[in-house]
Amino acid sequence: MATQHTGSRLTGFRDKLNLRDLGGFIGADGRVIRRGLIYRSAGLYAMNASERQLFSELGIRYIMDLRTSAEVADKPNPAFEDVEFIQHSGLVFRGGEEIDFSPTGMHRIGEGGADQLSKLRVYYSGMPFDNEAFRILISMLEQHRVPLLFHCATGKDRTGVAAMLILLALGASRDDVMYDYLLSNEYRKDIIARKLKENAALIKADPLALELLTMESGVSEIIGNLVLDAIEERYPSTEAYLEAEFGLDTKRLSQMRAFYLEEVAEGTQASEHAQASEDAQVSEHAQVSEHAQASEHAQTHERTSL
Repeated sequence: MATQHTGSRLTGFRDKLNLRDLGGFIGADGRVIRRGLIYRSAGLYAMNASERQLFSELGIRYIMDLRTSAEVADKPNPAFEDVEFIQHSGLVFRGGEEIDFSPTGMHRIGEGGADQLSKLRVYYSGMPFDNEAFRILISMLEQHRVPLLFHCATGKDRTGVAAMLILLALGASRDDVMYDYLLSNEYRKDIIARKLKENAALIKADPLALELLTMESGVSEIIGNLVLDAIEERYPSTEAYLEAEFGLDTKRLSQMRAFYLEEVAEGTQASEHAQASEDAQVSEHAQVSEHAQASEHAQTHERTSL
């Protein structure tokens, strides 16, 4: 079932920034992830003056930039007073060398499109493993270097997988991990709709193009599940994965969760969760109604091509 999560959206910021607080999700032992400590977003270079002012008032002290050095040089972030910037690319080059991430590559159809999608699935399913940027990010959280924001260019792919791992570390359910991952499609729904409309002829020619075009402007549910499946297939448990990849043994993981999770008063919890469930259903309904037919075509084609 969908999440019991409220209030991740921050007012005053345009949706294209994909900016939200990871606080509010249910974590280990029914405790709730504390708000105001861990944020995710797209590149901060896209902020206007008003958004930069609002951002400076959030009290964020650390910004982890998951973009490559070339991306940072091309579109540097604005400076913020008393904020430490850390940059380390979240890209994994194992299996990514032959992938064309440009519109030319993402707009392929036929055998070329099927080959592109196959390579992307392998690429993203490898992102949670031996990823130095993610190890730095988890280490910063373990050291309580917060409030912290992490981001890439569009805040959906590298940032999306990083958010998955953080939520898993704090004990969130798979449903909630996927809910946050797919929430990028809600924030970027206008961008996605425009992309699909501009390329309607491609989708008509090959329904598989829908999956690639959605991945170009948003995120794919298929890819999100593949990332989580890859972890479950390689390790017997989430805890085993966290210890092997990040050194979070039982003691360190417990200490980390103790810092980022909090108990919620029973009365407050009940009212907040009731509203959260309603909010989640509204959000999901909007997302499903907009993309249901597209997803059905993509998944049907996938099943017949496997």
